[in-house]
Amino acid sequence: MPWGNPGEHHDFEPQRHDDGCIEVIGFTMTSLAALQVGGHGERLCQCRQVILTTSKAIPMQVDGEPCKLAASCIHISLRNQANMVQKTKRRNSMPLLNE
Repeated sequence: MPWGNPGEHHDFEPQRHDDGCIEVIGFTMTSLAALQVGGHGERLCQCRQVILTTSKAIPMQVDGEPCKLAASCIHISLRNQANMVQKTKRRNSMPLLNE
């Protein structure tokens, strides 16, 4: 959970997929490595749109793909949202026997 646990910070709302907000998270090389063992990044903001301005080339990840981005101004906003289908969880109870 890159955003961290919901109860850790009271400045931010818990992340939800249906709230229309974008969670912006910053990582250092150390916190990125710690992500593999349950760590999380630095919460920067929760917003509907964001403009990120960089002054030098930075490594980043967009939609799961790594890339190196030159100094630039990045505008990010929610365009639309698709409904997702999720498999129901299997119950672990014992089946009832027919009498």
